[in-house]
Amino acid sequence: MLGGEQNVTGQEIVMLNRHYKVRFRWSRWLLSLVAVTALFLVACGAAATATPPSLQPSTPAPGNVVPGQPTPAPQATAVPTPMVSARDSATVVTEAEPASIGGWSYGCSAEIHSMACAELTVDPISWINSTTYELELLSGFTHYEQIDPNRWRYTLREGVKYHNGKPFTPESTLYGFEYNGHSDYSGNGNSYIGGVIHGELVPGEPMKVDVVCDSPCPIFPRTGIFSKFLEPESYQAMTEDERNAQTISFGPYAISDWQPGVHTKFEIYEDYISSGVFDSQLPTIQEIVHVYRPEAIVRASMLATGEADWAADIGFDEVSRVPQAKTGTTTEVYALILDTMWHPELQKKQVRQALAHAIDCQGLMDSLFSGQIQCHASISPPGSVGVTSENSRPREYNPDLARQLLAEAGYDPANAIDINSRPGSNIRGLEILEAVITYWREVGVTSNLNAWGDLAKAREIQLSGCGVYTNEPGYREALDCSARGPASPYFTSSHAYEIATSDEILDFQRQGNLRSGCFSRSSRVCFRELQELIEKASATPEGAERTQLMTEVGNIGYEEVYHIPLFAVKMVYGLGADVSWEPMYAPRFRANTMHFTK
Repeated sequence: MLGGEQNVTGQEIVMLNRHYKVRFRWSRWLLSLVAVTALFLVACGAAATATPPSLQPSTPAPGNVVPGQPTPAPQATAVPTPMVSARDSATVVTEAEPASIGGWSYGCSAEIHSMACAELTVDPISWINSTTYELELLSGFTHYEQIDPNRWRYTLREGVKYHNGKPFTPESTLYGFEYNGHSDYSGNGNSYIGGVIHGELVPGEPMKVDVVCDSPCPIFPRTGIFSKFLEPESYQAMTEDERNAQTISFGPYAISDWQPGVHTKFEIYEDYISSGVFDSQLPTIQEIVHVYRPEAIVRASMLATGEADWAADIGFDEVSRVPQAKTGTTTEVYALILDTMWHPELQKKQVRQALAHAIDCQGLMDSLFSGQIQCHASISPPGSVGVTSENSRPREYNPDLARQLLAEAGYDPANAIDINSRPGSNIRGLEILEAVITYWREVGVTSNLNAWGDLAKAREIQLSGCGVYTNEPGYREALDCSARGPASPYFTSSHAYEIATSDEILDFQRQGNLRSGCFSRSSRVCFRELQELIEKASATPEGAERTQLMTEVGNIGYEEVYHIPLFAVKMVYGLGADVSWEPMYAPRFRANTMHFTK
């Protein structure tokens, strides 16, 4: 039955995995786990001084992420030689359909299928180069500088216009800065920024604007990769339905047609201005058509027959079927987020430890992925500031210890510990989760897999965390999330929900705020000492002290087992024979970097 909860059995798992088709309606934080089918070659642990995973084995290790080195200001680069595309239209296919295409709508996620409200139509505040990992600016700005601990000054680029022709001015950014930094709004900005921000005009400087954080924000430029600007006058004049159906920004493409369930079409934005870096080059393909197919074999077949030119996550099993296949990193970790606030058993540390020790993670990875995936037990990916070999080391598979811990905790089998997921979220995802549940049952845990075909319901489960209470009277003083829940819009315990949680800034600040802090709707963790440590670490400039503090945050999460991360994720992309395109360090699609060679 589509649109409802399904308790999935082992016999049904393969059929569901291949044939369960739904209209994918989805929001920003249920990340598209179809990416998991890639060639997962990420190391199991990373030292505190490790650099981010490189896009290709030969890629030089990026220097700007090494602890002790500050994030460099963007450097001027040579303008790329304009590409010439041999064809005027390209069809791209993803596993999921976007729930909406509005840049600030709840349906706009950080997943690759949200390209309509993100990389195709938007140039965010800042960008991270996939080869050097250095910060860059795209078309909106030319320069930034830190004025004081919670203030950054940005210089706008002359001549930039929104898709509706209105100029991009300091005045027009003010609405966007506030929207991006507000915890109640979507667009992914706040969870990266880690706090509330607003913009202020600079007297006597007609092309400058200040970004002001409500607390020290020493790495703000690095956190602005999902902060976008929509043309404010038209946005405020729209109805909610209209806001969900359009993104008017100043990215390289503009939306020309959206037919839910069918396609999204984009046309080249002729007035786009290049900043001179690779990801800001002028687009050459006149039209992009985005379609949606849940099955990896179908996406691969579309490439083989010429029906599509680019596909996200075809899976390594389909590599031989397509003309070209390329592997990219994702900065995502496939994990179970445990409800430590409102679930009577998951509140107990020993129960959480037992669940982790009950899983034969590497055995499962070897079985499903032929040894090509290594387990990783940190909620942030290898190479992130704060991730070490110690706080990312996979748990020992020890079912006897798991049974002992459950007995010591007084686990009551009447209290089921379920996993909430969705069909199609990962090509092998249902198999992974069914195996996890089998492991748990073997040590005496009552558990079921709820595969939600209704993506709106899956979204409710994820976004029913402590951040719902952020602006309620007394909450910031008391930090009493557990006493106030379970939270809306789900109003019951989320048990364990499955996600491939991303950290594109490669700093534990992201996961500290998103999955371990008191002010995120995706978090089921709220403890005063940890929250204060997260805030202290986030306020510390890049360097050895910040790394030490972020490592402490990571250590606590690992020791307390607030989450059960399983592995870091890579993605395999399929391309047509005549397509030139390279993956980014994260699952993001800039069509202006793609062209046809013949």
